[in-house]
Amino acid sequence: MEVFAIVPVKELSASKRQLSAVLSPEERCSLTVAMLEDVLKALKSSMITEIIIVGAGSLAQQVADKYGASYFSKGRVGLDRAVKKAVEWCLEKKVDAVLVLPANIPLTSSKDIDRIVELGSEERSVVLSPSLSGGMNALFLNPPNVIQACFGPNCFFQNVEAAIKKDVIIRFYSSRDIAMDVDSEEDLQRLLETEKNTTSKQAFQKITQKKEKN
Repeated sequence: MEVFAIVPVKELSASKRQLSAVLSPEERCSLTVAMLEDVLKALKSSMITEIIIVGAGSLAQQVADKYGASYFSKGRVGLDRAVKKAVEWCLEKKVDAVLVLPANIPLTSSKDIDRIVELGSEERSVVLSPSLSGGMNALFLNPPNVIQACFGPNCFFQNVEAAIKKDVIIRFYSSRDIAMDVDSEEDLQRLLETEKNTTSKQAFQKITQKKEKN
């Protein structure tokens, strides 16, 4: 089965504004790049066929080039709409299935990704993985147009409803590593406490050490 992964990335210069109370714009950008690299490393070690980064800005494109991923510029449309266009592009390429993962789930492993793909191996399947906050941190579509998928706030339950209406197979994958997205100070603390020596953990450790010295 040919599976493309789509990784949406907000413009790095304006990323993670909800962390602006504790991190400078440069620090937020650095952390976002590190988290993106963690997600790409997991995808590269999985059964995913090709990776597509959807975003804006030269830095995101540089990361895509570094990891041999395709880059899909969101242009002037919103990120959610750009992801939908990327899904449509995958459909035109006659890809069997797509997996949409955000760039801020740095603890994701190749085992998590492969398990999601396996769960969605039957045709006309949808696999969803929730976040700790009740949102959606992974969406697998087999085929890519099996439902009219949506992205953004409250999309988890909207996609479940869409799958029910289409009478397709729905499966849920629960993983604390995928569920932990980094959007708050509490999430940053969890990142420091994890046993995994991820690129993002190392990046945040450097940031905190620098702050302590100052």
